[in-house]
Amino acid sequence: MADYPSSKWAGHGGLTDLVDYWNAARANAISDEVVAVETELGTDPAGDFDDVAARLAAIDAQLMTFYDPDAGSCVYVPPFALSAVDYGGFVIQQFLASQPNATADDDNPDVADGAAVGATKAHSKMGVSPWREITSLEARKACANIGAGWHLISAFEWASIAYLSQALGTMPHGPNADTDPPSDATFTSEKGLRDRALAARGAHDSALTGSGPVEWSHNHRGGIYGLNGVLWQWNDGLFLLPENQNDNSDTSHAITGAGEAGYCLILANREVSLTLAPYGSSTATAAGSLTDTNKSYVVNAFTGHYLYDSAGSLFYIDSNTATALSIDGADTPATGPYTVVKLEATDITSGMTTGNRILTLSADADLAPLAIPATTDATGSATCGNDGYWHAATALRAAIRGGHCDGVGAGVFALGLNNAPSGRSVYFGFRACKSL
Repeated sequence: MADYPSSKWAGHGGLTDLVDYWNAARANAISDEVVAVETELGTDPAGDFDDVAARLAAIDAQLMTFYDPDAGSCVYVPPFALSAVDYGGFVIQQFLASQPNATADDDNPDVADGAAVGATKAHSKMGVSPWREITSLEARKACANIGAGWHLISAFEWASIAYLSQALGTMPHGPNADTDPPSDATFTSEKGLRDRALAARGAHDSALTGSGPVEWSHNHRGGIYGLNGVLWQWNDGLFLLPENQNDNSDTSHAITGAGEAGYCLILANREVSLTLAPYGSSTATAAGSLTDTNKSYVVNAFTGHYLYDSAGSLFYIDSNTATALSIDGADTPATGPYTVVKLEATDITSGMTTGNRILTLSADADLAPLAIPATTDATGSATCGNDGYWHAATALRAAIRGGHCDGVGAGVFALGLNNAPSGRSVYFGFRACKSL
């Protein structure tokens, strides 16, 4: 792997900017660690560490926390590999998104509950009440408002953090006990600062962003906070389908047929770079097409997949160039954030009762990298935090993860696929990531 700066980093322009905060030597050090992880996952492990977990701990120690004037407090997650899947390589907001002028007593000073976000940007700040009562569609817009490359956290990016914390043995604790002061239901001595804005709503008790001990972060060292029990958080690129689901093209296409409830739409690829990630924000739309000049897609890689536009419409993709998606028919996709998804013809609810706890995760090559449950029961497995899985394949459902403050099955692997993308609640929030 070539040193920074070089052609290796040409697709990661965001990192060039970050070198003002983080020198090239450290960028190269992370590259070296990635190579070593790949070696240690091979048949003849070699390197300076006894095992891959130790290597991952060393990589995790190199996470870079920095401040972005628009996005707020952020963390760069370096690339790493687990089970032959490449994860990381993106920026994530360190705390749940809040409105720019939020305080401990006011969670909606800029945008009223359920209102359109307009040009308001999702912000990451410690010690405030997080942004709630927002749909997944509006959450996508608030993230895209931050600037080029910013988007609602994807199902793959969330899974990256979940798997990293699991591998490190530091799955995050959190304010999931619904107590005043906020505490962890299992680690009861761990306390956070009360979210007075939520309490004023007459709802449950939860914590302010970033409050609580370091064990409430993904690495137990003050990394990424709010992954267990603060708010359910919208994820992009994972949707549960009912049977007989059609798209919104001029001539509709049947995505699922009779008896195919439980199939899902997932990200069209697992790329996280600005030029290749299957999500972004349109730079132009026209009848039958959406253009994003930030992209350099493989021509026709998305043929037969679906465009999910900023209004929540699904369109069948006939073809694509490096920068434009051509859909079937003459409809004009909504401008703004979009995602390209593909059908996964597997019932991801089969044999699992909604509300049960996760026993095992899928080993399917497409589903495993998204941390999709495979089996559940009444108690679950500590390997997956005894986290819960909720689903309702009776309509199109968007993914939420992490759980909220009532303590029932909350955790970094907790998954809800029982809410429409247009749903909103005092228990629904979100955060942004940036493609580099």
